[in-house]
Amino acid sequence: MGRLPAAVALGSLFNPLNSSMIAVALAHIEAEFDVGIAAVTWLAAGFYLTGIVAPPLMGTLADRFGPRLVFCGGLVTMAVTGVLAALAPTYPALVVVRLLQAFGSCATMPAGMAIIQAVMPGGDGRPPPRVIATISMVLTGSAAAGPVLGGFLISVWGWRAIFLVNVPLAAVALAVALRWLPKVRVDGARGARLPRLSPGLLATCGQFALTNVAFYLAFFAVPLWAQSTVGMPAHVAGLLVLPLAGLGIVMTPVAVALAARMGMRTVLVSGAALLFGGSCVMLTAASVAPVLVASALLGVAAALGQFALNSLVFVHADRRDTGAAVGIFQASRYVGAATASALLGALFDRAGLSGGGWTMAGVSAVVLVGALLLPVRGPASGGDRSGP
Repeated sequence: MGRLPAAVALGSLFNPLNSSMIAVALAHIEAEFDVGIAAVTWLAAGFYLTGIVAPPLMGTLADRFGPRLVFCGGLVTMAVTGVLAALAPTYPALVVVRLLQAFGSCATMPAGMAIIQAVMPGGDGRPPPRVIATISMVLTGSAAAGPVLGGFLISVWGWRAIFLVNVPLAAVALAVALRWLPKVRVDGARGARLPRLSPGLLATCGQFALTNVAFYLAFFAVPLWAQSTVGMPAHVAGLLVLPLAGLGIVMTPVAVALAARMGMRTVLVSGAALLFGGSCVMLTAASVAPVLVASALLGVAAALGQFALNSLVFVHADRRDTGAAVGIFQASRYVGAATASALLGALFDRAGLSGGGWTMAGVSAVVLVGALLLPVRGPASGGDRSGP
């Protein structure tokens, strides 16, 4: 992996990591501040709602004022909010800092991809597949690893450690960014406020949003089930999503090879089918073993789906608006995550793990249909061998 993709990948991990790491901390934060389950879930829901608004804004700023500046500004924000959250004296103060953290974490991905698109476009006008795969591996792996890391940090140092860990990580990422990220010229006068929202781009973002409804229901429901129903400690509960993290990383190169050999349509449909299969297993799970099986299936689905949909953003977006287009794509992740967090309380209270499983199965069935219909080529592109 080259220096530029490595620097972008390192900076991009903060958003998915912090979006999922909070899952195993909610019970501990609620106990300390005594605010109730409904109130404490705003630490997750507020982050996701901010994640819907912030990425397109940050991407547009990157297109107009320079992606390197926006990228580094996001990392500084992550470090500062990490300290402030760890020192938060009250729950309202923690919520405010958490929202600021969401803005910082949403800056790096659209800005970083704008740099990559400008510096190293592939022959078809989009970044090389292996570069997209690298970023996809980091996003998938860091999101899935969040509960594992969070559980360990909480068991050793308490819930404030999940915020404080951002400080050294951001410092390293900032040093790497300042050294390895080039300055990219932008035309602020011509830069569009928003990209042209082609039907293909909208469909890609919609598919990503639905996929993340299923993924984030699993991220939150499994640790919550393990702690509240089985009685596992936080660091053990987080391990139940470890297969999702590991396979999400390991299988991404397989997704690249599969796309090169059989076309992007095959990758999309395979990922959606595995998502449906994992959701059905989750629906019937009543013990740890089937939960691990479901987590493994979802991990492979994450690898295939994340790579394919990330690639299709560059197929359907105007190159001049790469930052904003990637920002809208990133925002669609949090449309799904916010929907999942809003549904989780009611579903879990009524039916436990199977409540989330029924919803995951229904959503993933829609995703499977979408994978069959989603356009995989641009209007003037003929490079992919799969059908439209």
